[in-house]
Amino acid sequence: MQPSPYTPGEIARTVPGRAQQVAEVDERLSTLIDLGRLVGRIRVDHAARGFGKTSLLREYQRRAAARGAVTVWVTAGEEQGLVAQIAAELRHATDGFGEKTRTALRSRIETLQVSVGVPGIATATSTFHPADSGHDTELSGARALEAVIKTATEETPLVILIDEIQSADPAGLRTLVYAWQHLQAEGTDVPAAVFTAGLPNAPETIAGIVTFSERLAYRPLGPLHREAEEIAIIGPARALGVHWTPPAVDRALEIAQGYPYSVQLIADAAWAAAGRPDPGGVIDVSAVDLGHIAMQADLDALFRARWSACSPAERRMLTAIANLGDGPASRSAIAEALNTGSNQLSTPRGRLIDKGLIQPADRGMLEFTIPGFAAFIRDSAV
Repeated sequence: MQPSPYTPGEIARTVPGRAQQVAEVDERLSTLIDLGRLVGRIRVDHAARGFGKTSLLREYQRRAAARGAVTVWVTAGEEQGLVAQIAAELRHATDGFGEKTRTALRSRIETLQVSVGVPGIATATSTFHPADSGHDTELSGARALEAVIKTATEETPLVILIDEIQSADPAGLRTLVYAWQHLQAEGTDVPAAVFTAGLPNAPETIAGIVTFSERLAYRPLGPLHREAEEIAIIGPARALGVHWTPPAVDRALEIAQGYPYSVQLIADAAWAAAGRPDPGGVIDVSAVDLGHIAMQADLDALFRARWSACSPAERRMLTAIANLGDGPASRSAIAEALNTGSNQLSTPRGRLIDKGLIQPADRGMLEFTIPGFAAFIRDSAV
């Protein structure tokens, strides 16, 4: 019996259906590494949970590292703040730099840490004095971050990767964006880039924090198209000498509906139902149907946990959307179902988007982020 090739980590390494995103980042890496220039816009890939954002960001990191860049990975939302996280990770990532550069970089990192108030950092250069106002402090922090980036890139290109960008502290996010604006305005050749990932509310959240957020490059991740789903299902099995029948693939795609997490779940469950086949084995429709039963139990547990985390007002809104069908629902229809005005939906709508349960569809429309959640609410939610 062979272990499943459909664990999340294995699926992540193939990054199916994201060729356009990877190609765009490869182009940016050429600007960074081949030309030694700044990638002037901070990239934000955004989608609901389960769409492979973190996996895609890890692929960017692998590609940058393979081309010789130093990479710094941060998951936003930690207590110490975004910029302090970047500083700490950058200190660790540059341990192998030459002594002269490393000494200069450590001094600039300490100055940066003082500017953003890292606990335990009590000294700074004699010429540095933190500003009093929040805005001035952020600008001072931005200048300190610029100095760190310029020093770090004297030896090698730098790529900063930030996951869960929508959770970044406002001051840290502004400091980072100010620093990038200054680097771009100066026009100096600084081989550095920032690639990030976040939930569907990331653009709206960033816009509420940074006045010139349009200078960031927002890239939504949609459902996988059929060809990508087929690759994600057939490819890992074929590498182990196992064959999926065409009807089994069709049934799995019908179940997954383009949602990457569901692709992984149904493929993994079908593999187990087929007896974890050895080379020469076959996965047929019966294995997919048996796997679907096990997969549904996993999805129901996920759905119930997310439902339990919602307030009564949020649950009422989710129920109204679910009762309107499985597809996108208009705000006016939702408001009518709740016997309220469209403006009264703003607060629960915002909270549900923040939680990654719904997302904007077409203009004035909302939809669930996970296939099957609407049916769960109609049939099982209590």
